[in-house]
Amino acid sequence: MTVTTIKVDTAVRDCLAAVARAQGITMAALLRDVCSQLEARQEWAIIEASYERLRHDDPKGWAEYLGDLEVWDSVASGLGDAAGEWPEYNR
Repeated sequence: MTVTTIKVDTAVRDCLAAVARAQGITMAALLRDVCSQLEARQEWAIIEASYERLRHDDPKGWAEYLGDLEVWDSVASGLGDAAGEWPEYNR
C-alpha cells in the first residue's frame, strides 16, 4: 500500500484523532470508513436525483416504474421472507 500526506487544519487533525481513538482504530481506518460512507451517500444522491428527474421529466415513465414496483411487490410478497427462510442470519 502506498501512503501519502495531506495537509489539514490542526483542529481537523485533532478531531479525527479523537474520533479514531474513541473507536479504537487508526486515523487511516477512520478516513477509509468515512470515505466509504461519503461514496455511498453520493451514489444514493445520484439515484434519488435520477428518480426525481424521471418523475419530473417523464410522468408516464414514472407511472410505469411505479406500476412495475407494485407488480414486483406482489410477486415478492408471495415468496415469503428471508428472515423466516434463513433464521441463522437473524441472530
